[in-house]
Amino acid sequence: MKKLISAAIIFILSFSLYAQTDKPDSLFKADDQQAEKLYNEGVKLFESKSYTEALQKFSSAIDLKANFEKAIYNRGSVKLEMNDFAGAITDFAKSIELNPSAKGYFNKGKAEFELSKHDEAIDDFTKAIGLDSTHAQAYYYRGVESFEKGAYDNAIDDFNHAIKNKADYAYAYNDRGSAYLMKEKFEEAKTNYQTAVKQNYNMPFFHENLGSAMKKLNDFKGAVEEYNIAISIKSDYYLAYNNRGSAYFELKEYDKAVADYTKAISIKPDYAFAYNNRANAKYKLKDNDGALADYAKAMELNPNYGYAYLNRGIVNEMLRKPQNSCEDWKKAKELGIATAEGYIKLQCK
Repeated sequence: MKKLISAAIIFILSFSLYAQTDKPDSLFKADDQQAEKLYNEGVKLFESKSYTEALQKFSSAIDLKANFEKAIYNRGSVKLEMNDFAGAITDFAKSIELNPSAKGYFNKGKAEFELSKHDEAIDDFTKAIGLDSTHAQAYYYRGVESFEKGAYDNAIDDFNHAIKNKADYAYAYNDRGSAYLMKEKFEEAKTNYQTAVKQNYNMPFFHENLGSAMKKLNDFKGAVEEYNIAISIKSDYYLAYNNRGSAYFELKEYDKAVADYTKAISIKPDYAFAYNNRANAKYKLKDNDGALADYAKAMELNPNYGYAYLNRGIVNEMLRKPQNSCEDWKKAKELGIATAEGYIKLQCK
């Protein structure tokens, strides 16, 4: 009988030991708490733009809690800031899998946008809009993608929605202006650029774009004023120097045009357009040798620069070098400059 009791006691003790499961459960909770702590530390580091340290904190939190969606999303945001776009796409895709959200689709689309994955980006911006029809940035970025594809009406429609949901969206006004400019609706372009300037006066390319719209409307003095502002904000803005030079050219102020083209070239020595434009101004100043040298440099920098060949052909014709001019015009035609054919028919045998 004692043996049976002893056996019973041993059995009960064994069962009691096997049934103790409180320690693993408490360890799991401790991991959750530590993951939250690391996450919160990561958020503070992200807000202070300490991206490398924030990345480490979010990754450590995810190591403890594999499906920690907030940490995965925020790690994607850090990677986006650090230009690790492929890594960001992976994290945002996982975040969306765990919790489909407009912000998740939008940021995934932004990373795809940066990697020129245009169709994927448009798809994700559209999904973001599907979840949040007031998402101004998703409309804006989808509009930019449409602009890049040459679908200007679609771009304008998306910029309209962006502005409807964010009335002070300066970039949307600017880019809607650019879409109108491409459609040769220059007054509409000018109005949108002016609104962009009002929303953010210190953005140099808003002024540069407004100057270009004014130039299209033959308001060359107004264009010069806007290019002046752009250059005062950004002193190395080679595009604004080049375009101001073109406005001076139209005003027949050729010395000023040459000075601006020269400044643009000093900032960007491989800027073929500025060499071509300076050549045109030098020709007007009767500096024929200087003009020919600049056309040659433009062609050296861009062998497919058809307009440089066209223009040099005109100068060679004025210098009574018909063989040279015909060779240039034939090359311009070969490069797709349709107007060259007219010169060839009139001047070349």
